Amino acid sequence: MNEKGYSLVVTLLIITIFLLLGLTIMSVAIYQARFTEVRVEDIESFHEATKAIEETIAEMKVRIDDFELSTPGKLDMQLNTLIPDLQQRYSVEIKDVTGDYNINRATLFTRVYLISKPYGSKTVERRVILTNTPSFLKYAIGSTKDVILNGGAYIDGNIYAGGNAYVTNVANYIDNSKKYMEQTSFPTTSKTSVLFVNGSYYSCDHENGARTCYNIADNYFQRLVANYSNDVRFQSQAPSIQKEREEFIDVDFEWTVKDKLLNAAGIETFSQEYETYIDKSISQLFHELQDRFAVFDSVSSLQENIDSTNQSIILQSEDSPLFFLDQGELDLQEKWLIVNGDLFLGNSVDKSTKVRGNIIVLGNLTISGDIELDSTIYVFGRLDSPNVPGRTLIYNANIAGWDDKEVVLLSKGRLEIARINEFENNFSQTPNLKGYFYTESNATVYAVGSYINIEGGLFARGDTSSTAPDFDVSGLVINAYRGQVDRPNRLSFTQSNDIEQSRFVILYDKDKSVFINRGEGLPFVKKLSLVVDKLIVK
Repeated sequence: MNEKGYSLVVTLLIITIFLLLGLTIMSVAIYQARFTEVRVEDIESFHEATKAIEETIAEMKVRIDDFELSTPGKLDMQLNTLIPDLQQRYSVEIKDVTGDYNINRATLFTRVYLISKPYGSKTVERRVILTNTPSFLKYAIGSTKDVILNGGAYIDGNIYAGGNAYVTNVANYIDNSKKYMEQTSFPTTSKTSVLFVNGSYYSCDHENGARTCYNIADNYFQRLVANYSNDVRFQSQAPSIQKEREEFIDVDFEWTVKDKLLNAAGIETFSQEYETYIDKSISQLFHELQDRFAVFDSVSSLQENIDSTNQSIILQSEDSPLFFLDQGELDLQEKWLIVNGDLFLGNSVDKSTKVRGNIIVLGNLTISGDIELDSTIYVFGRLDSPNVPGRTLIYNANIAGWDDKEVVLLSKGRLEIARINEFENNFSQTPNLKGYFYTESNATVYAVGSYINIEGGLFARGDTSSTAPDFDVSGLVINAYRGQVDRPNRLSFTQSNDIEQSRFVILYDKDKSVFINRGEGLPFVKKLSLVVDKLIVK
């Protein structure tokens, strides 16, 4: 009996265990099925919410194309009709957060919105900036003509080539007035970078000891076009490549400088008085409006003079056409500074220079030394030499932002960036040029002996009547070595494929703060566009 009872207990125990196992498996299966169902519903809801936001933005882009850009007040009236319609049509929330960024609605056409839609217990959201600023500010580097990337640059941001794009693994450079080529790596981009090419794209693999990609002749680096193939090669990480579908909104440089001169004189854009002046030349405007400015002939006591007047400032002197801002702090307090002559921005031996405010240089600009800027600067050229556009030279300089802001620098003539942290081999990841640098002309950048690290953007509009300095193309040319460079007698190279040893680095500001920080200083264009941030899930 004991044995039979024992067997019965064991049998019941085994049955119970199998029953429990079965129930457990069934529960897990039901849970997994339910989890999968919830997950599918969650994904579907997410995609529906995302689609609604994308469709809202797409229609907003189309609708603002029809807006008449007359006054900021008229813009708000048009938006007050558009926004409720979009909210109802796509069941999204559109929150106007312009006031959070201290944007003056009475004088600026910039508006900031958060477009959001809930899904499940979460919300998907996207910030959009409505602005009337030119397109070059949306890209890390670019040109409306050709873009040529020679060597191992690192680019975190989008690239715009209105013409063709060329990529090689050779860095060209000039040493003691002689031209040389040095093999290095191909460039590298971030995973999120996009190369927008409206023309074609090409690459060339430079071979050791052979001039495969370039020939040096007639004092130019000339492309050996037959050796270029119809592809684009990058080292380690490449951008996605596509056509730019959005209209490129260009800068009308002369019109913009006239617009800023009138604003500096206290004349509101699109006002009746504005219309009587805007068709005149810059020289006529400058002379006719001088009595609306405070005029000084020296930078000494300039801050005190700024503090004592409500007018914008003109600096001009019959004795010298060159002004030095090279020590201390200069705060223009929302006034404009018009320099009728050449301007040097630098620092003395014991004092750095900090400038806040917007500047028009009717001459050439040179920047050297340690500078902190919170400014928009236009370099137009001398009024007595209307056919000679203003040149900008940035050499042996470190440009930081004053209070974490930036500079937007637009030069009508050549932009030259040279001898930045020369033979620096520590490769600090701290930017040494913070801002957006634009030239109406062509540009060539050499980062072979230099180490250039830009937080912002670099854009050469391009001019087909000439070529980029030392090259046979119009647009923007960047030459960048990757590795260590020293100079015992002549340059010596230690090549590396390490991205962190790229001697030209550019990081686009993903917060897009330039559209908000620069306010009235940014170039004014007669067309609205949307700048869209990445999607955020909360």
